[in-house]
Amino acid sequence: MLARVQRVAMNRLERSLVTGQILPYLITVVAVLAVLFAVIMRLVDREDYPSLGLALWWSVQTVTTVGYGDATPVQPFGRAVAAVLMVLGFASLSLLAGIIASALIARRRASEPNETLVAVERLERRLDEIERLVRER
Repeated sequence: MLARVQRVAMNRLERSLVTGQILPYLITVVAVLAVLFAVIMRLVDREDYPSLGLALWWSVQTVTTVGYGDATPVQPFGRAVAAVLMVLGFASLSLLAGIIASALIARRRASEPNETLVAVERLERRLDEIERLVRER
């Protein structure tokens, strides 16, 4: 039962990756992460982040892996929060790149004829020709 559920879940995930249906969810998750981590940073490190706007600026540049360096955490806990956000940002960008690559590959495969189908059709034609030659003899 568990294997069947996993197989169904993986098929749905793969389909959503290929069709791009997961993109709105991924963008929403990244935006929520940026806001959530901005609030956390504002609560944890009020000295370096005196306003929510500055904390949000830091969070957005961190989650997108831009990191201008104009806003960096100094406190150890703030650096730990930043490290987690960096890993999440990198993972989400990697997932986004994978989604785009999957979509491009799926489009290319859809536009090209299936090589196996072409080979089977060629074999069927050859078999038909062989059968015709055998009947003639």
